[in-house]
Amino acid sequence: MTVGAFEEDICTPIKVSPPPDVGGDSATDGEELFVPPLNFAMVDDGVFRSGFPYSANFSFLRSLGLRSIIYLCPEPYPETNNEFLKVNGIRLFQFNIERCKEPFVNIPEETIREALNM
Repeated sequence: MTVGAFEEDICTPIKVSPPPDVGGDSATDGEELFVPPLNFAMVDDGVFRSGFPYSANFSFLRSLGLRSIIYLCPEPYPETNNEFLKVNGIRLFQFNIERCKEPFVNIPEETIREALNM
């Protein structure tokens, strides 16, 4: 097969136009993003579980109308999160369970019962 010679350089840059704006930026539209915390799921009607929430999750958590949060870890709850709870009237119940993030640690049954009673 014979290919004819090109008169133009095949590496000539081309100009590409940006795509049209079709939806806008939610940060400029005034819309809130609802980002659930890692491992979020409903356990029962009005009862949820998740990994540790961060400020990016606050809008989502506010939409749930939470009344309380059960925090199992021994570390102090961050001030930013405490402020979110205070502003939204959410109570914090902390159970200082050592190694609560380890996947195969047995949490004492009595502690779990106490947490669930809250």
